[in-house]
Amino acid sequence: MPVARMKMRPWLEEMIESNQVQGLRWLDKDQKMFSITWKHAARHGWQMETDASLFKSWAIHTVLKGHVKDGLP
Repeated sequence: MPVARMKMRPWLEEMIESNQVQGLRWLDKDQKMFSITWKHAARHGWQMETDASLFKSWAIHTVLKGHVKDGLP
């Protein structure tokens, strides 16, 4: 049976609380304001694992939930 995916807000709050993503943090938790360190992909030195890990994690969670296999890029 497929695992239901979380909606974006609770998923994002869980990611902030877990400290799994470098540069993702609360600015004001009571007002639900947060900050994401972001670097444009066209900039020299941009890397998927460090500069887009939050977006990659969301894509895996939404599109591939229950279908992720080891070795997936």
